[in-house]
Amino acid sequence: MSHPVPSAVQRSTMRALTIALAVFLMSGCAEEVELGGASGFPPGLPGTPVAADLGVPGDAASALVRLGEALFFDPALSGNGNIACATCHVTFLATAEGLPLSLGQGAEGLGPFRRRAEGAILPRHTQDLFERAGGRRFFWDGRVEALPGGVLRAPTPIPAGLVDPLALASILPLLDREEMRGQPGERGALGPNELGELDDGEPLAIWDAVVARLAAFPDYGALAAETLRPFDPALLGDALAAFITDRWEGRPTRRDVGDMSDAAQRGETLFFGRAGCDRCHGGPLLSDDGFHNIGVPPLGPGFEGAVDEGRLRVSGDPADRFAFKTPPLRNVRLTPPYMHNGAYATLEGAVRHHLDPSAAFAAYDASQLPPTLAATVRFDLREAVLGALDPALTSPVSLTDADIADLLAFLGRLDTLLELEKPPNVDTPPSVPSGLPVPRWPQAQPHPFR
Repeated sequence: MSHPVPSAVQRSTMRALTIALAVFLMSGCAEEVELGGASGFPPGLPGTPVAADLGVPGDAASALVRLGEALFFDPALSGNGNIACATCHVTFLATAEGLPLSLGQGAEGLGPFRRRAEGAILPRHTQDLFERAGGRRFFWDGRVEALPGGVLRAPTPIPAGLVDPLALASILPLLDREEMRGQPGERGALGPNELGELDDGEPLAIWDAVVARLAAFPDYGALAAETLRPFDPALLGDALAAFITDRWEGRPTRRDVGDMSDAAQRGETLFFGRAGCDRCHGGPLLSDDGFHNIGVPPLGPGFEGAVDEGRLRVSGDPADRFAFKTPPLRNVRLTPPYMHNGAYATLEGAVRHHLDPSAAFAAYDASQLPPTLAATVRFDLREAVLGALDPALTSPVSLTDADIADLLAFLGRLDTLLELEKPPNVDTPPSVPSGLPVPRWPQAQPHPFR
């Protein structure tokens, strides 16, 4: 029997539900899990009414968030101990990175100052983490997805007891060699990289090995015990999801508190009116959670030497070629560059692209990219990309420069208040259980985007 996918609040109290159904799809490379069969202990989240109604101990809920915070900032989750979640999701940069394409394990530094060194250029731009608890689809291609009817689908086997798509999305990067796991034969900050020695086709074994590594640090064992749950991969995912939800959910924006200039109000009218932005950027988070080909020039390394074809990699449907997930717009002004591959360095450039993607592709200026990436722009794919353009974007939208300035003023009012004011590292823990260095923004370096 299937059950509806739980709401954001309900999901926060259902982290320990057992798996009722698991089947392999797509020739064994994907798994679906029914979200149902309630049993076990629901850990909940601090301050949520559902947790209180179910009698969830506040200490256990708080411990889940504290565990998630430690995991988020700890490089020990990576094979060579040189990259943490917080390395790419820089908290001072509104959990974004400021780079067109992210740099994987082995790179050095934070944000737009991060340098490749021995790290790989990853295929896609880092997304921010605001308001993710209510999401059904994660990553630019939606490869972790809560399907209608209450089924969780992913490209890998799903750890027992894990039913939250955000939780699964939080631990999927641990499997990727270039992103976090590293290669066989490497030696990192914690000694030989035992995670890199494991076979790519054994994701459950890799997650188990991450847990075994962390369990060797006494503070992790103590934090896990306080959650009243076994220390296993499901707990890793649930703790990270609990921390992300606790830290970046429900933060008010300038628009929320009525801080709207005349220009911003005109831009809001355009956004939901003549400009037609809300056809995709609608709803509470200004995203339809869908996938669209908006004609962005392909660039970067792609996947296994092939161009990044977006949602097609997940669905297998040719209609999804070059389609990518509509991002929410919270803090959009503070999180450049833009698009799934960081093709546009400025918000104005991204807005203008939407008005006439065909003309924008033809006129695309690759000099806004770092030279290494500029050389990878696939202008030769213009016909293929634009031939599958979303029908909603085939007719150009005529806006004046003044109209565009008003739209930008409105988008600027989607900044979260806290992100406009907080100093660097104010929300960064001084240390983590592994004792490895915590990713920290250089104290003397100002915010590059606000």
